[in-house]
Amino acid sequence: MSKKVKPVDGLGSYEIGKIRSAIRLVWQRSKARKLCVARCIDVDGFFKCELCNIKTPKIKIDHITQVGDVDAGFIERLFCPSTELQGLCNECHKIKTKQERATNKKPRKPGTI
Repeated sequence: MSKKVKPVDGLGSYEIGKIRSAIRLVWQRSKARKLCVARCIDVDGFFKCELCNIKTPKIKIDHITQVGDVDAGFIERLFCPSTELQGLCNECHKIKTKQERATNKKPRKPGTI
């Protein structure tokens, strides 16, 4: 069952999501990201996780400092130098993301579900 979203006249959450996705597509081709990917390739051609040092067929490029919401500093945080990026295996990336989400969880107001 899908939740109906009240239409917004102007910049709403739907538009912000589309903007975020479009900017991230540009970031996928950024020089800093490519440098981080190259840094993670081991001598045998496999990727190596920069956190646990395990070889993996795929790597996820992760911002060491969270990029966060689309706001005034979003682009600067997203397009950071390669030294502020890390290549993580899927398992390390899952753990890091889970920890960040738990840390950023907003407390509920009393009386809300």
